[in-house]
This record gives sequence, structure tokens and C-alpha cells, in this order.
Amino acid sequence: MDIQQLYKLYIHDVYRYLLSLCKDKGLAEDLTQDTFMKAYQALDSSPPKALKSWLIKIAYYTFIDYKRRMRKMDYQPPDYFITFSSDNTVETEWQKNTDKEELYWKLEQLKPIQKKAIVLCDLQGFSYKEAASILAIKENTLKTHIFRGRGKLRQLYRKGSVENE
Repeated sequence: MDIQQLYKLYIHDVYRYLLSLCKDKGLAEDLTQDTFMKAYQALDSSPPKALKSWLIKIAYYTFIDYKRRMRKMDYQPPDYFITFSSDNTVETEWQKNTDKEELYWKLEQLKPIQKKAIVLCDLQGFSYKEAASILAIKENTLKTHIFRGRGKLRQLYRKGSVENE
């Protein structure tokens, strides 16, 4: 049996099967085409005895391959274009970078545990429970370190503003 006869006999079965898997008509058509291309390539080397079940098996693996490819292609918009918004100027970007550098410099002046607690909760967005788990300390102890670290940061900022005047 050649591929044209195989196509005419089983196109609707393969298409309906793939449509039941993916629930998208366009995708089912594309996967059906891929299925018959794979069948055509494999038909010469080892013609099967049960053609319909063989085609359904190829269709299933074609669908699985598609799902795996889609999982790997997790598209994230590039950060490059974020800087093109209308309210961002060179000056505001420079100021943001300067403020960030100043914050990191002041964080370095805190006790290491206070710095870690503040970075985890305030900068990286972890909850108190998650941060306490990461640092292997109790949640109340974490809150104390954050409270004291924030107080020290306020002092450092006040001290810096007095020196600038």
C-alpha cells in the first residue's frame, strides 16, 4: 500500500484522534500532516501489519513531541525593550541605578543576617515564612532581624542626607 491510499483511508481517523488530544483544529491539521510525513518516511523501511493502529501510534508520539517542544520554548519578552517607555529618560535611569548602588552599599554595612533577611523579604519578595525557612531560623527571629536592619538603614539614610547638606 502506498502513502496516498493510506492517506485517503485514515486521514479522518488520525485527524479526529489528534483533535481529541489537542482541542485545536489548526494544530490538529498540522500534526496530522506531520504524522503522515513520518509515516511516509517509515513506510519503506518496515511496513506494519495493522496500519490504523500504527498511524495512531505515530500521531500520539507526534503530539507528545509537539508538547515537549512547546514546554522548552518558554518565551519571555526581553528586558531591553522595557527601557523604551516614554517616562524613562537617561537621567531617571541614572538616578535609579545610583539609588540602587547606594542601597547595596548601605546593606553591606548591616550585620550579615540582617542583610540576608532584608534582601530575601524586601528585595526578592519572599514571605516571612519562606525567608525563615531559607535562613533556617524561626519566623519571629527573622522579623526581629528585619526590624533592626530596617532601623539601621533608616539611620544610614538620615546620616547620608545630613552629610549632603
